[in-house]
Parts: sequence; C-alpha cells; structure tokens
Amino acid sequence: MKKTIKKIKLIYSGELLLIALIFLVVGTLELFRIMVLSERAQLIFKIITLVGAAWIFTDFVWTLVSPKKRKKNSLMDKIVILPAGVYLVVFDIVGFVLPRPYEYYQIGIPIALYYIACVYIFEGFYHYYHPIPMVNEMIEEAINEAKEKEQPKEDIPLVEEEKIEDNNEEK
Repeated sequence: MKKTIKKIKLIYSGELLLIALIFLVVGTLELFRIMVLSERAQLIFKIITLVGAAWIFTDFVWTLVSPKKRKKNSLMDKIVILPAGVYLVVFDIVGFVLPRPYEYYQIGIPIALYYIACVYIFEGFYHYYHPIPMVNEMIEEAINEAKEKEQPKEDIPLVEEEKIEDNNEEK
C-alpha cells in the first residue's frame, strides 16, 4: 500500500519537475542565443504569454470564488505563480508599445521561464510531502481499492450451477 501511495506522489512530483526542466532548457537556449526568435515568433510569444497571464489571474480568482475548485486545487500554487502573470503582462505591454531590440527578448523571456521553472521545482518537492487535494483523492481511491481486494467475498450462488441442477432434475 505504501508503495502505491509513494508511486502516486512520485508521478505527480516527477511531472512537475519535468515541466520545470523543460522551462529551464528553453530559457537557457534563448539566453545563449542558441534558439533565436524571429519577429513573428516574438509577436506570437507576446500574444500567448498575454493570454497565459490572463489565465493565471482568472484561475486565481476562480479558485478563490469557487468552493468546488478550491477543494481540488492548492491555493498556494495559484498565489506563487501570480508574480509571473504580473511580469508577463508588463513585459508584453512594453513589447507591444515600444520598439525593443532583440536583447530585450533575449533576457526578458528567460527571466519569465526561469521563474516559472523555480515555481515548478518548488511545487514538485513541496507536493511530494504535502500532496494537493486531487492527489489525496487518488491516494484514497487506491486505499479503498486495496481494502476491497483484501476483504473476502461472500459466497454468492452461481446462477449457472442452479440452471444445470434444474435441467438434471427435469430429465
């Protein structure tokens, strides 16, 4: 049973750490100009991050307002990512309004990606020891399934045996 619980927590924490690794790699590739964004990619990045920042704020408010959503999510996760949302909104608005050299993106994008990676690294380790409510539900389901398997099943008469006996009596 403990192995199942540990496995569930490791999978969730591992997913968070993998996402953090992806953000770190992409941020590093951009910082060292291994991956250079074209003008079109910069525009797409600004639009996507502006929508993402709007989602960060919407999700935070939705979690605060909805008791059902609050039961399944960690409010700490929503609060920790808020600075990234503020940064992305300011970064995108400045990028839209004022013409900026490429160095603005070369440094600005990795800052956001590194912060988000740090958040996911923190959450990966934190949620191993303090699982989110959704992971707790998965653990409870695993415990209930294990208890059901351990309980002996009652002797339930098989319908087929009764039919065979009835057919033998009629002959």
